[in-house]
Amino acid sequence: MNLAGVTRKQLSQICSTFLFEGMKNSETLSILKDERAICTDYGKGEVIFRPQQYIRSLAYILKGAVSVSMQTGTRERFPMRKIEAGSFFGVASMFNDDTPYVTEITAVKETRIIFFSEALVEQCIRDHEIFAMNYVRFLSDRIRFLNRKINLLANSSSENSLIGYLLNAAGRFGEEFRLEVSYTELARNLNIGRSSLYRAMDDLEEKNIIRRKGRNIILVNYDALKKY
Repeated sequence: MNLAGVTRKQLSQICSTFLFEGMKNSETLSILKDERAICTDYGKGEVIFRPQQYIRSLAYILKGAVSVSMQTGTRERFPMRKIEAGSFFGVASMFNDDTPYVTEITAVKETRIIFFSEALVEQCIRDHEIFAMNYVRFLSDRIRFLNRKINLLANSSSENSLIGYLLNAAGRFGEEFRLEVSYTELARNLNIGRSSLYRAMDDLEEKNIIRRKGRNIILVNYDALKKY
């Protein structure tokens, strides 16, 4: 990849990501300069990955943000989450024999992405022990995240579904965070009514377990939330 369009700050951010943590900057730069690391720009609303159109690669958002959605049986797109700059996606497209990609990835604003091809990631795993361990930890985190999602979906209680989501979000963002989607979208994602979601929120707030202002959430009593 040609690093001419990458700022020093962005290079520093890439080197400090979990994937390259513990590696020498010279090793990370050699990976970034590899021709199999491809930097691509996308305009707002442009589709990056879709089920039949994707690149087998690990993608890093250098700037901008993308939305993740999935096709439903009614032909509507089901919004899942938003991924900001400084994050990776695309792991589901690598090292498997499935043809279709599982979701659709769309740029929500001007976005620049670095794609690390499957072949490059495989070589990095072989050549760099630290990279290999970082990648294994990444996959392990994804498995735990998906297990929490499954437990959340299996729970039929509105309040418990919300609590599962809040604990999951706290594990990713800390005890103070901003909802990734609107309350309407969150209710849809949790498969509960919007009024049920608001009642569950109000109940937790009355018990001084959470505090909210708009989409900003503070877990006031994390231990009490876990006991649910």
